[in-house]
Amino acid sequence: MEKKLGKRILSFVGNENNIQSITHCATRLRMSFKDRTLVDEEAIKQLNGVLGTMEKGGQFQIIIGPAVNSVYAEMIEGTKFEGETVSSDSKEKKNIVTVFLDTVAGIFTPLLPLLAGSGVLRGIVLLLTQLGWLSTESSTYTILTVSSTAVFYFLPLLLAFTSAKKFGANQYIAVAILGALIMPDFVALMGDGGNGTMSSFIGIPVVLMGYSSTVIPAILAVWCQSKLENLLRKIIPVSLHLLFVSLITLLVMVPLTAIVFGPFGVYVGQGFAGLVNSLMSFNGWIAGAFIGGIWNVMVIFGLQWAVNPVMIQNISILGYDRIVPLSSAANFGMAGAAFGTLLKTKDTKMKSFSLSALLSIFFAGITEPAIYGIAVRYKRPLIGAIIGGAVGGAFMGGMSVNAYAFVFGGLTTIPAFVGDTLIYYVIGLFICFTVGTIATMILGLDEGEVTVENSNPNEKSEIKVPLHGQLIKLEEVNDEVFSSGMMGTGYAVKPTVGKVYAPFNGVVTMIFPTKHAIGLTSNDGTELLIHIGVNTVELNGKYFETFVAQGDKIEQGQQLIAFDIEKIEAAGYDVTVPVVITNSDELSQESAVLEFGN
Repeated sequence: MEKKLGKRILSFVGNENNIQSITHCATRLRMSFKDRTLVDEEAIKQLNGVLGTMEKGGQFQIIIGPAVNSVYAEMIEGTKFEGETVSSDSKEKKNIVTVFLDTVAGIFTPLLPLLAGSGVLRGIVLLLTQLGWLSTESSTYTILTVSSTAVFYFLPLLLAFTSAKKFGANQYIAVAILGALIMPDFVALMGDGGNGTMSSFIGIPVVLMGYSSTVIPAILAVWCQSKLENLLRKIIPVSLHLLFVSLITLLVMVPLTAIVFGPFGVYVGQGFAGLVNSLMSFNGWIAGAFIGGIWNVMVIFGLQWAVNPVMIQNISILGYDRIVPLSSAANFGMAGAAFGTLLKTKDTKMKSFSLSALLSIFFAGITEPAIYGIAVRYKRPLIGAIIGGAVGGAFMGGMSVNAYAFVFGGLTTIPAFVGDTLIYYVIGLFICFTVGTIATMILGLDEGEVTVENSNPNEKSEIKVPLHGQLIKLEEVNDEVFSSGMMGTGYAVKPTVGKVYAPFNGVVTMIFPTKHAIGLTSNDGTELLIHIGVNTVELNGKYFETFVAQGDKIEQGQQLIAFDIEKIEAAGYDVTVPVVITNSDELSQESAVLEFGN
């Protein structure tokens, strides 16, 4: 099988060990090397998908074009650079909430298929026992039970592995550290005392805890392990890494985790879970309405990742959870919104999309297609989904519905809720779906606000010049990537006003973190790249301001970006703006229009 472009490039630059740093801007990969002689530049130029190479400012640059994001991802996949926040030249710091959510998502995402599969299997086993088809005294029951619950017992080991990948630590050492804490010999130290039993390590008090099924201790321990390993690799000679990095890491981290991170993580996890569970117990109707209603909004911003560990820990320790049903309520509220859209829309393409989004929820518990393709697009179905989730969630919360496995709410995962409250769960789902559907149909779609497809796909959009200034030929741009035409056909503008406007009706397909470049796609499929200045990526967003985000729909003449011409030039940068069609050569200067009438 032919290698992906990113991996082929990696092989021609001497592989990851020869790369000192790697980033990318809007059009090219940027790298520096330990040994430049190992780079086969001619071979790289011959690769299909590579537009050219150049060296500037001590960086080796490979020109890719708009596909640079995916090529970069392919290149660092499975390398030491994967997971590092260097996917661009932007040094813009993420806020602490974003970093936290990104970290939790990176740790738990690889485990979700296993958790979901185990949850459904556990539900099937419970259903078979409820129906009397499987005896709890049989060996078959035991084998099926351990098959479905092993993921929770050994959860610290699984989290150690995924956390190590996220934090850049040795994954096998991480597993060994957490594995030591669930070994029978360590557990035996507690005797009959249980959690909180006191012991000691070289005279230091140790609060003994049971670590099977726990979440936070593994994450904290591996984070500390990653810092220790980085330090050891700097101070220990490379020839001794094989032996002493693992030796010292185990020697330090196992006792440290048992003394500090383990007990702290267990108490924090239990406290957080207890707080959430107390809120649920205080008034299930109110808590159910709130969580069921707000959950889809949380998914839009990725905030559900902060709650998932609580649900997983509840099931691991208590054997049940009451938040999982409420997330299912939100799912079926969104399913109702999708069904309401299917019934309400007159657009055949949207009918087809709504049906596929609905089936995605029913059979997999996956709401993202409905959320981003329907709810966010039309806005009003999101309100319908919130109403449906809140009403059904209130019922489920009020009836104290339990989930016995961590699953995504869909029809196929109903066995995970088999128990005394199953009937209330099913009724709750019906309420969510019905209310979500009716609310969406009453609220309507107002399809005039959104164009699902171009009304006349054969008619080309008029492409206006996106900013005021002097029009020049692309060949005159002081950047070989653009002047050579390797990025595509177009023109450039010497701007007189630091404002970029939408040249047509369409959507923002890419906006770079440093705000100096934006990719647009018109309703008829024309792909346009507007690149403000030459090498202005180095300004890291300084002197730029954006007014749109990736995925936003735009109208011709709408302001997209503002930039300070004088300050950019004072910083020593050429502010010429290349405007390039990256998928066509049909743009000509004669067809351009300079004025917007404002």
